[in-house]
Amino acid sequence: MSGLQSLGFKGQVFTSSSPGYDSARDRYPKNVVLKPTYIAQPISVQDIPHAIKFALSQSLEIAIKGGGVNPYPASSSDGGLVIDLSKLNAVKLSDDKQSVSVGGGALWSDVYAQTDKHGVVPIGGNVHFLGVGGVTLAGGYSHLSGKHGLGVDNILQATVVLADGRIVTTNENQEPDLFWAIRGGVNQFGVVAELVLKTYPLAAAMTVGAMVYPGTELQNVLAALHKHFENHHPSTKMILMFARAPPDFYPGLLLLPYIENDATLPDEVLVPFRELVKPIFEGLGTVDGYLAVSHGADQALSGAPPRMTIDGALFSDLWDDVIGKAFGSWIQFTEDQEFQGSIIMWEFGHRDKITERKVEDMAFGAREKHYYMVAIPRYSNPSGDAKAVEWASSIGNLVRTAQVEKTGKSLITPASFALSPQTVPPENIWGDNLPKLRKLKAKYDPKKVFSKGWCIEPDATL
Repeated sequence: MSGLQSLGFKGQVFTSSSPGYDSARDRYPKNVVLKPTYIAQPISVQDIPHAIKFALSQSLEIAIKGGGVNPYPASSSDGGLVIDLSKLNAVKLSDDKQSVSVGGGALWSDVYAQTDKHGVVPIGGNVHFLGVGGVTLAGGYSHLSGKHGLGVDNILQATVVLADGRIVTTNENQEPDLFWAIRGGVNQFGVVAELVLKTYPLAAAMTVGAMVYPGTELQNVLAALHKHFENHHPSTKMILMFARAPPDFYPGLLLLPYIENDATLPDEVLVPFRELVKPIFEGLGTVDGYLAVSHGADQALSGAPPRMTIDGALFSDLWDDVIGKAFGSWIQFTEDQEFQGSIIMWEFGHRDKITERKVEDMAFGAREKHYYMVAIPRYSNPSGDAKAVEWASSIGNLVRTAQVEKTGKSLITPASFALSPQTVPPENIWGDNLPKLRKLKAKYDPKKVFSKGWCIEPDATL
């Protein structure tokens, strides 16, 4: 510990013998709690180069922790050094309220708590406990993406600590290659210590909550979604969730709407979901801040088992047969009591805005019209790890295969909801942008100092 602090590191350092070590290494999914040799919590950007230098001097693997929620263990390390950004969580709105500067360790709850006060909102995560950096740098799908694009499209600037210890500011004009790379390249080019995000006016009132249907009504719920899409406004989004709820744990369908009331009338938007199919329960409400929106799924996520994994896919259209097959697989999988907390979520935002950027504009290259889904096994027993991975992968592959069979074209899988590099290789994460990313990796991190997760192999050839 003294070795790191003797370099000038002013933050806190934990080892296995330190009080607070277990809390510092904890993660939201308990199956990715690892045992790093050191956990370094910088209190300023200037601390980060010292942590990198120390790790390299000791030949330690480096992991970067922002929110620490992703069930692939890129945010920790067995035997390495974790740069835990949780103390770098400051949020500062610009004087003109057109942008917000966010520390690399901030959660979306930190951001919305500040921006709500000023009537603005960035394009951010839909769940309050997710980390800003992980969500945004991997794509940044949001309820607001139908109007304003992805989170990654709305990064104005970043402060990045490179493998050689340099602290650089990057934007469209300064270090433009680095700016291109981090917008989709996630953790592969340096420690993103701060992001400057564009903000937009906050809607005055938003309808969120849940409408619940029995699983036997799947075809009618899908018919209602098709009807909804005939007049799909960019300010609305619908999430269809497969979930079993206590006490009986019957297979159920939850519709989780997001509706901006000043753009569309909620009762008109919800007509198909009340007339073509009858909910057995409605728990909808109006909120006036995005922090409340980000808590909208709290009840659906409450009491979830401590272990989880995830696999997801992008898909071009609402295909009833594919969703039906996934539903059948989910019912069978969750009949096992150990896995009855598992869910599948199908997220239907308006698709046009994300196509305004080109594939080559940044590392994140999903620019055709698409929706996305995630399969999330939730369970308690470590003995279920292999079964959870197998099932999640089967659902992700089902949708990816259908995408190719029905359209003749594959879509990338964003790193934020890809299962693992072993099942979803880098070629599938970055597609046509991988060759350029490999060359930029050689420019900014030729020795692969940052190699956790989907490691980009440097290509130093001209």
